[in-house]
Amino acid sequence: MDDQDKQYTNELYKTLSYSNEQFDKNVLFIASGALGVSFAFIEKIVPNMNEAIFKDHLINAWIMYAVVIFVSMVSHFVSSLSLRWSISNHNSKNFERGRSNWNMLIRCLNILLMIGLLIGTLLLINFIEINI
Repeated sequence: MDDQDKQYTNELYKTLSYSNEQFDKNVLFIASGALGVSFAFIEKIVPNMNEAIFKDHLINAWIMYAVVIFVSMVSHFVSSLSLRWSISNHNSKNFERGRSNWNMLIRCLNILLMIGLLIGTLLLINFIEINI
């Protein structure tokens, strides 16, 4: 690989790193915001909580948002472990396989984040829609 290819590859890694950072921030921001806003304004949206139906949808939405926040923290921690492992093992003959394993784990956590965020949002919307 010549210097131009190495430089291009390094730029791609920087872009990927920035993209992953933004993904983590956005998921955390959306989940935290939805949780906070729903706590703060649910009484204004659904004035009589005593008569509300499907309260379990609201509670499950809150649980999903909390799980997303927790998994986001776990994902960040795993990503940090992955980077430390990469630094320690960059000359290892098993580096590619190990890096692939770390990347698969982080991908799975990110997919869980997206699914959790979607489920929480759908539950919250469904609760509000039924009780307005």
